[in-house]
Amino acid sequence: MLPPIPQKLWKIDDSTVGDHFFLDSTDQCFYIWEYAARKGYDFSPANKFVWNLKIKPSAIERSPLRQRHKLEAINHAGEALRGFISREFVEASATFIPIPCSKVTRDPEYDNRLARVLSTAFLGWKADIRDMLKITRSTPADHESAERLGFDELLCITEAAASTEALLRPIVVLVDDVLNSGKHFKVAQQRIRERYVGAEIRGLFLARCVRD
Repeated sequence: MLPPIPQKLWKIDDSTVGDHFFLDSTDQCFYIWEYAARKGYDFSPANKFVWNLKIKPSAIERSPLRQRHKLEAINHAGEALRGFISREFVEASATFIPIPCSKVTRDPEYDNRLARVLSTAFLGWKADIRDMLKITRSTPADHESAERLGFDELLCITEAAASTEALLRPIVVLVDDVLNSGKHFKVAQQRIRERYVGAEIRGLFLARCVRD
């Protein structure tokens, strides 16, 4: 079962910003669903959605049927975003940049799910989607490791590639699947601001992590 699409995007505000350690009150971050930490796949439709979205390439190789579940999650996220975000905003105001996964592009486990979600969401629109943030070495995913990279360590292996395209549009939207501590967003935000001084940057997350 896929999670119902809510009536609107939710915004991280004063009541929720404290749940995400690295965020501060100046960050403009939005999300669709809530993912319950440490509750497992069957806890809720939103948890199932996140787990299916994150299915690894190696898991699909072992069980090709899982490709269908991943594709359903990608299409569902795309449908939600297309309903929330106006075509005018997408085509005239925003550049969308996926936050990179934990694997380098040459790694067999590299997963471009966020770029696929955005391409699905804005199919047929003149969207500016730039896969310009990269990491320089593969690391264990945060949700799979007890020894997570610190902010400075992640910053050191994250790069914003030079773009040969036109200038970014007025609003840069950094897109990720789950907002946890906010570390990956803040690293990406810093790298984009170093290259594009004064850019207005927002965060867009398919789900935010909630805890008991």
